[in-house]
Amino acid sequence: MIRYTEGLHLLFKLKGSVIPTAVLCSLPSVILAFLLIALQQNAEDEFTSTNIAGDLSKSQVWSAMTVTLTTLISFRTRQALGRFWEGTGLIHQMRGEWFDSVSCLLSFSRHALATKHEEVMQFRHTLVRLTSLMHGSALDEISGSKDDSYQTIDVMSLDSATLRILRDCKLKYDWNKVCALQHMIQVLITHNLRIGVLDIPPPILSRVYQTLSRGFVNLLNAVKIKDTNFPFPWAQIIMLLLVVHSVFTPCVVTSFMTSYQWAIPVTFVPVFGMFALNQVAAQLEMPFGQDDNDLPLEHFQKEMNLSLLQLLHEMSDHLPSIKPNAKTHIDELRCFVVPGPGCGVMKKSDSKVFETLSLEEDGEVEASLCVPEKKLEEALPTPSEDMGEIKDDLPSLRVLEEKATLHPEELKLGVAEPEATVYALAAQHVGEIAKSTEALMALGQSLPMALRQHSEAMSRFTESVPQILARMASSEQLTSTTEGS
Repeated sequence: MIRYTEGLHLLFKLKGSVIPTAVLCSLPSVILAFLLIALQQNAEDEFTSTNIAGDLSKSQVWSAMTVTLTTLISFRTRQALGRFWEGTGLIHQMRGEWFDSVSCLLSFSRHALATKHEEVMQFRHTLVRLTSLMHGSALDEISGSKDDSYQTIDVMSLDSATLRILRDCKLKYDWNKVCALQHMIQVLITHNLRIGVLDIPPPILSRVYQTLSRGFVNLLNAVKIKDTNFPFPWAQIIMLLLVVHSVFTPCVVTSFMTSYQWAIPVTFVPVFGMFALNQVAAQLEMPFGQDDNDLPLEHFQKEMNLSLLQLLHEMSDHLPSIKPNAKTHIDELRCFVVPGPGCGVMKKSDSKVFETLSLEEDGEVEASLCVPEKKLEEALPTPSEDMGEIKDDLPSLRVLEEKATLHPEELKLGVAEPEATVYALAAQHVGEIAKSTEALMALGQSLPMALRQHSEAMSRFTESVPQILARMASSEQLTSTTEGS
């Protein structure tokens, strides 16, 4: 495919141009017009036609023929442009579906890195190689040439049995190699789900199978364009009318023009235009291949390979987060989108601001990237670290439970104690919740564990509320009994 910019320089660019072919096809008409004018100038006066009605009739026949040819070529051009855009759309959709499948699968295997690191890496590298080979084989299938091949990611590192199966599929059984590769990928996914590499519920994993199938359907639709030519009867009629048009045009033009300066360009332009439009349509209706105006299949394969390599980089497992001092209030965030008088001086936050990080900031970013799963687990606090003994050491709860089981007579000596004790216990629980909340804000990567401990503290506080109310009711009853006596 030719990349270009608009301008007059396009007139002098011959690569991918239909102008040379159209000019060659128009030369016979120009030569015929030149010969007819020469014959008219050398003939006697009676040779020159003076039958105005006859000349008008010729002109009308030529106009009718031109309208028919123009309609047919316009239809073919419209169909060809539609096939061209559909072809490029299907290839991009195919690549997007397959990349999305691989991306989901690699993200699903992230949590198994700590316990099954070797199995996860084996799964990831095998999947990437098979997908790269499948995409390249798909482009082989739609290119229409047996000699075309596309670079893949280290396909020879696959095991010998896999390579042997792929070889026999094509050479021995004449099977579709893309179908075989997609089936291999599905077998690989199912196996790694069974052994625990893919730690994800099956209903969510089923989406991967759906995206893989949609990518294959897009491939079949692209193959449909390659296998289905523009209808032969239509192409034949167009070519016949082009030949007749190229013969009639000089005859009609020289019937009312005797000047070389006008007859030759008036003959050349319509014939050239018809042949040029037909050539453009013929090239666009088959968008796959190695012609200058075909889609850049090698570029598509390169983009797919680079996208897959990105998923294998160690930073692909990085867990994004925000800084502790990040703005979280909606009014502050709105200033980044709609600056106003009350926003003050805001930091630059466009789509490329991170590309201008200084070297010092680069060091901070690299230090925060790619935290291994094992180190992440080691960094998580224990239940008693920075958050208090929420799970096992709750003396306040035990005291409350013990005192809630006492007989009212045993509480006579502590008439004034219950209310203060109850409030102290409630304050202690609230303090534990506030402390866990502060820990949640301070902890970055340990957020799930902190949330779980926070939830446990809230549950224990909720469970203690009925006991507190029972204690207060009991103390009030005891007080009223004492006053009555």
